[in-house]
Amino acid sequence: MDWSGRMIQNYRRLRLVNYGLKQEDFKIMNKILDSQLVEVLNQNGFTSLFELEKICMPKIKSGHDLLCVAGNGCGKTVSIVLGVLQRLKKSLNDTPRALIIVPDIARATEMKNEFTRLGCYTDLRVHLACENEKIDDQKDRIYMGSDVVIGTTKRLNQIYTLYALDLSGVKIFAIDDAEDVVKSMSLSQVIRLSQGPTKTQFLVFAGKMTEWVERFAEKTMNVQEVIEIDDDPIIED
Repeated sequence: MDWSGRMIQNYRRLRLVNYGLKQEDFKIMNKILDSQLVEVLNQNGFTSLFELEKICMPKIKSGHDLLCVAGNGCGKTVSIVLGVLQRLKKSLNDTPRALIIVPDIARATEMKNEFTRLGCYTDLRVHLACENEKIDDQKDRIYMGSDVVIGTTKRLNQIYTLYALDLSGVKIFAIDDAEDVVKSMSLSQVIRLSQGPTKTQFLVFAGKMTEWVERFAEKTMNVQEVIEIDDDPIIED
């Protein structure tokens, strides 16, 4: 991957090569993840971590803002899910503590399915905010109590405008496939949502760096390094 821009000139780039899954990395999982989460990962066939997950999990756990650039199959979605599960742990209060913006309904559904699969040991309430059902149904569901809200920029802004999405307590503000979420027409809407939390950790994962992703990071994030995974994942036998 080769890209440049105003922000990239000002922040250190941490470049990694994705060598795929390694059996010995299972020890790392036990060090950086809760035992219950490790057990569920093991039950679902996760015996090791991708390079992106290994570098991101300690940083997410410590509360650092993250801007990561990696291709498909490098573990971006799982990194977000693991990070949220690791930090939130269990249901608390009625307002969301994690907001995840995705490009479309398909990605939102995929993300929620990962929470269902890997977060089966928790009582976290995960709700969707997409254009696949009536806004009143989603609004009421979120308002009645939620820990994680996953949605598109348009629908999240609609619910936020209706005062049914309280973002003041959001601890993790994540964007998956940021190059498809943060664009010229949607930048202001994403920034509007980002201004809702009193204090939050930003996790931005992109398949490629774009001008609009850089602008969002410049305006909202405390980025000290950009994590970049080079090349396609190489799966070792």
